[in-house]
Amino acid sequence: MHSHRQTEANILGYRLDRIEAVLPDRVRYEVGSPENGSIIGRFPDRQAAERFIVMRELRQISIRPRNPAY
Repeated sequence: MHSHRQTEANILGYRLDRIEAVLPDRVRYEVGSPENGSIIGRFPDRQAAERFIVMRELRQISIRPRNPAY
């Protein structure tokens, strides 16, 4: 089975690729890691992939130790 990969966006360092299979109704999106480019998620639509990126970044912000600002 052949597929066509096209990078659609770079969001906060994450690569968002559109994958089209032989059948036109078989489209999915993959998210690549900003650190090494490995695939960290596959999603049925772009909205779900973008939501994953934003939520992952928000989780990392909330986990970091907080230093008081003076």
